[in-house]
Amino acid sequence: MELALRIADDPSGRELSSLRAWLLREPGLRGGMAKVTAGGVTGPGHMGAEGLELINVVLSNAIALGSLIVSIASWRASRPRRPPVHIETNGVSVVVHTNDPEDLRAIVEALTRTTTRST
Repeated sequence: MELALRIADDPSGRELSSLRAWLLREPGLRGGMAKVTAGGVTGPGHMGAEGLELINVVLSNAIALGSLIVSIASWRASRPRRPPVHIETNGVSVVVHTNDPEDLRAIVEALTRTTTRST
């Protein structure tokens, strides 16, 4: 399962960089997260990545999806501003904007449904 993670109103990419580092250190994702890459702004007039725009995550199983969502919620709780994290996969977008367990479960279910529909 491939997912794109974004944070709105983060022009410097600092929040997204922090989230990426958090996910890479998260023990609950080891083994389930096949790949995490970052995308930045590049092109004419840019000497390199100007700011992180998105994180691409490849998960190897559904259990890893639950761990990813919980990890994102934990990261948000550690931030003073608690920015919402936008997740997109298979044309479906959800936003992690709460740490409520029921809301997080609904997000996992919504993303899982997109995977079963596309296979």
